[in-house]
Amino acid sequence: MSIRNQIQSQIITSMKSHDQKRLDAFRFLFSQIRYREIDAKRELTDEETVKLLQGEAKKRREVITAYKQGGRQDLADKEQYELSVIEEFLPKQLTDEEIKAIITEVKAANSNGDFGALMKTVMVKVAGRAEGAKVAGMIKQKG
Repeated sequence: MSIRNQIQSQIITSMKSHDQKRLDAFRFLFSQIRYREIDAKRELTDEETVKLLQGEAKKRREVITAYKQGGRQDLADKEQYELSVIEEFLPKQLTDEEIKAIITEVKAANSNGDFGALMKTVMVKVAGRAEGAKVAGMIKQKG
């Protein structure tokens, strides 16, 4: 079952269980998928849907930080809940040790590579299972 269809079925399940908070989160995600499909004039693939969800997760993380800095814990909690719903559909994130192993492997293969070349190769290998900022920080740290 595609991610899009899973989200649709979760909307129905949330409606039946009267879980308004979860229903609102799924409806928002589905609307974002539909907007992107309308722009593309076709149904999104699972890979495209994952990229969209990763973008939404990144937005949530940034907003959570901003709300916490602004003293709005209530809004931060709402965004944190939506982030947890989004993360249900994202691939399992790599641990720091796994990322370090990939970085070491890439550096061994490309010993003369600069930061940009290393970053590009590592990001292809992690393929959405780690955030770019985290990978960049680890490459700089090892460098």
